[in-house]
Amino acid sequence: MTDIELRLTGEHADKLRALTCADEKEAAAIALCGRSTFPDPWSGKQVERLHVREIIEVPAEAYESRSADTFTWSTTPFYNALKRAEANDLGVVVAHSHPPGELAFSKKDDIADDDMFSIAFNRLESRRPHVAVIVNRAREIAARGFGPDLKPITVRVMEVGERWKVFGGDNMPATPELDRQNRVFGEASAADLSQLRVGVVGCGGTGSAVASLLARIGIRNVALIDADHVDSTNLNRLHFSTRIDANLRRLKVDVVAEGMAAIGLPMSIVRVPKFINSPDALEVLKACDVIFGCTDDHLGRETLNRIAHFYYIPVIDLGLLIEHGKDGGFDTFDGRVTVVQPGYPCQQCRGLIDPGEMFNDSLRLDPALMLMNRRAGYVPDDPAPNPVVVTFTTEVATMAVNELLHRLTGYRGPLERCSERVRRFDVLKSSDTLPGGISKPSCKICGKRTFDGRGDANPMLGLVL
Repeated sequence: MTDIELRLTGEHADKLRALTCADEKEAAAIALCGRSTFPDPWSGKQVERLHVREIIEVPAEAYESRSADTFTWSTTPFYNALKRAEANDLGVVVAHSHPPGELAFSKKDDIADDDMFSIAFNRLESRRPHVAVIVNRAREIAARGFGPDLKPITVRVMEVGERWKVFGGDNMPATPELDRQNRVFGEASAADLSQLRVGVVGCGGTGSAVASLLARIGIRNVALIDADHVDSTNLNRLHFSTRIDANLRRLKVDVVAEGMAAIGLPMSIVRVPKFINSPDALEVLKACDVIFGCTDDHLGRETLNRIAHFYYIPVIDLGLLIEHGKDGGFDTFDGRVTVVQPGYPCQQCRGLIDPGEMFNDSLRLDPALMLMNRRAGYVPDDPAPNPVVVTFTTEVATMAVNELLHRLTGYRGPLERCSERVRRFDVLKSSDTLPGGISKPSCKICGKRTFDGRGDANPMLGLVL
């Protein structure tokens, strides 16, 4: 059986609530959605995910009657949305409110949804799933999906806004090992953490530290993505690594996964010893709820930049930059944590991605082509490795995992919002700096927002180098 999921931004969720919860009577709204399909690497199930792209208001004249517990309407707006969806390979979501606040589908909803979605699968012979949604003023969402058999199945929903919320997932019971943490954030936070599917791209100094912290806060589903092997230069900063690992040149994903498993908390770890742009890695990343970007290559950052927008999968990107000054001291000694998601300035507009370096990174995927371009003078020799100290990579990792905790629990309070945080390690200070990134109006990613919720595309992520 195929599982069905729904993703929407905080902006979309606000608009749905504004249209359906304007008064004390039930009302409806319609959404058109991009689509993606992938196998869940943790469960093995096939997943069909819808990503809200456009919300359509139902005009007042379409309602025949409205009350606190039901409404009747002409299905013309729904039928018109279906025709657009069929022509453009989109999914359709029909949302309505329950003014009393009950977040459950009623018997009246069962009858109405069966009648409504039979239009899609009988009259229009649709074969893609569509979704019914209930929203309320408490910012809660319930959803169920329908396929051609018209049998409803529960839909897992993720809202990606200033807070990240998951509705309808399978929360696991809290384990006693997390008691001290639950005394801070409550047992509900442990349930939220237990169902998250988290990707870690890059298992070096920052990535291995992130993975260790994720294991210890109760994340149960983790994907590790890195094609690199351990060598002796990694031993000063790669958590879980040993001299034996370096001598055997073991894969970083294997070393980190085994270290996480040895902690002893319940966990399922997927290992992908591939570059981020490989089909295997991209399929796994599509299944994630959150991704930690712990890679310093520009092509990898651009890939994550686009995944965040195409699939509404928020990315927490990490960076550490240490530059010596000409006269001693340091010109730069900064750790950075940037949240990438729709509505925020993208990595390109922040100046964190260089197109020329992206090209060089793409060549590194093909050593023969890289050598040919280097001999022709198009690509410079490999630069000296960046300076790194384990204490600082670990502190940046801690900043990043704390960002995840805030997005789930809101522990900083509703007024503390930022999409990027920079910590200067070489000065004493009372707070981090919060750079104000600006989206360029011409940017297709975060200015025009061309790719928001597009889902699967050809070429993948619309990425042509």
